[in-house]
Amino acid sequence: MPCLFYGKPAILLCDGLIGFDADEDENGMMMNCRGMFTCDAPMCQDCATWHGNIFFFRQSGGMETKDYCPLCEVLYQSGERIRVAPHRKDFAIPEPCLAEAQTDIIRKAHWNSDLNNHRRQLSSIQGGGQQCLPF
Repeated sequence: MPCLFYGKPAILLCDGLIGFDADEDENGMMMNCRGMFTCDAPMCQDCATWHGNIFFFRQSGGMETKDYCPLCEVLYQSGERIRVAPHRKDFAIPEPCLAEAQTDIIRKAHWNSDLNNHRRQLSSIQGGGQQCLPF
């Protein structure tokens, strides 16, 4: 998979937090948190900004790094977030509870919020597969 930002081989996925796979009660408090949704932008080591290690211990144990893509790093430095639930904006965890389909839409919009030179070279061709011939 190529890096979303410069086209090199991607070895990391961005860990910027989008929201949670959880339920909410009538007061906006999270219940039954099943997991987190992250940016997941594929990136090379040169694009990643390291934010620490996450250690886990189970049967095999191990360590993961927490890395942000250039888009999430800008948000982190400015104190902003990818997405904030309006009814929880003053809470300790303001990110919304989302469904997987909602997260995919937010993720794509976030990725397209800034186009660099590499991304400008990528284009999609729309239509029914017609070809234009030079006459």
